[in-house]
Amino acid sequence: MRGWRTLFPNAWYVAVREFRGRARSRSFVIGTVVLALISFAATQIPVLIDVSMNTSLTRVAVVSQVPDMPGDALALLDSQLNGQPKDPPAHKNYVISWQPDGGLPAAQADLQAKQYDILVVVSQDGPQDVQFAMRTDSPQDGRSVQTVTSALYSVAIEYRLYKAGTSIENIQKVPTVTVASVNGAASSTNDLSTEVSTSLLSTGLIVLIFMAIVTYGVWVAMSVAEEKGSRVMELMLNATTPLQMLAGKMLGNGGAGLTQYGIILLAVVGGLLAQGPIHRAVVGTDSATQFGGLSPAVLGAFVVLFVLGFTLYSLLYAALGSLVSRQEDVQSATSPLMVLIMAGYFMSVAGLQAIDETWVRVASFVPFFSPYLMLARVSAGHVEPWEFGLAVVLLLASIAVALFVAARIYSAGVLLYGQRVSLRQVLKAARVSR
Repeated sequence: MRGWRTLFPNAWYVAVREFRGRARSRSFVIGTVVLALISFAATQIPVLIDVSMNTSLTRVAVVSQVPDMPGDALALLDSQLNGQPKDPPAHKNYVISWQPDGGLPAAQADLQAKQYDILVVVSQDGPQDVQFAMRTDSPQDGRSVQTVTSALYSVAIEYRLYKAGTSIENIQKVPTVTVASVNGAASSTNDLSTEVSTSLLSTGLIVLIFMAIVTYGVWVAMSVAEEKGSRVMELMLNATTPLQMLAGKMLGNGGAGLTQYGIILLAVVGGLLAQGPIHRAVVGTDSATQFGGLSPAVLGAFVVLFVLGFTLYSLLYAALGSLVSRQEDVQSATSPLMVLIMAGYFMSVAGLQAIDETWVRVASFVPFFSPYLMLARVSAGHVEPWEFGLAVVLLLASIAVALFVAARIYSAGVLLYGQRVSLRQVLKAARVSR
């Protein structure tokens, strides 16, 4: 009990020592800078894609020898080649010049002069149909030729429908559909784009928690094993208790890891915010950054579950790290914990596809799994406030239990040198440890 009452300031001194040792190392500084730069650069990949698309502009000249072509033929061809119009206007991969019958000689001359990449001549093919003659130096099986060919199919269909007294627009017109509930109260549902955005957001946040726990939890275990192997721990035990050392190790190494993680996340957010101005400066159009589904409630839940989940697993990593005397053995010692972490991660991935199932609700309250599954439920908007509060309370209770158990294991493990530590030895030593 004395260790619980006198946890600080000794634990704080250990934490500061661990944080400074880790944060001042050259590998930490260089790694943080490199990862932040890579993360920022990764957010600019859409800009690079648009820049590369700008360099693949295809200029198409269309000469119509058909006097009664539909008035929307040019708009239809443009939409088939470049997609539907957007606001603000998106970059076009194909620039189309539609010319009347008399413009064929001039268009052929421009094609020879490389002012056009493709020349399409539209002519009559019977009273109800049209045909196309394409002239180009591009490969016949190349992307641009095949894309233009597919778009011309739509123009031919439009002409046939026009002759029949209708159009593609009329055929594709969405019918009016009314939905009435049976019991007078229909439940509201998200549209498809919202569901996809929410699913991607949930997956991204879960991956962030998973990577932080695995990466920086190992840091804690490696730090314990390093000091145990160098016998520094024996000297420290004369001035502090194992509980204080355990808390200090977890706080110091965890704080250093989360500091690095925070810098990387700031680089990602900064990159996303800078994506629009960079896109406008390089490409000439805006590219709005989308944060679909990311609300203050989801962000707050992520922070709470992130910190609590990381704290719980870091305590267990420190306890398992104390069972080995060499850093090379840390991976094997922590492998059971890794299995538990992976189980929670894969359960959350599966749970995203069945967010309302009973097993997902139950597992979201299990402390080892709630950082993943409760976060997924919060992101999907399927959590009551009392459910989130209960999950947090259970996590805090499990952290208190884990701190007690980990301190006993830590107290026993740090004194076992030069031998393969068995579970029986740990339990025996833990019963008599202080």
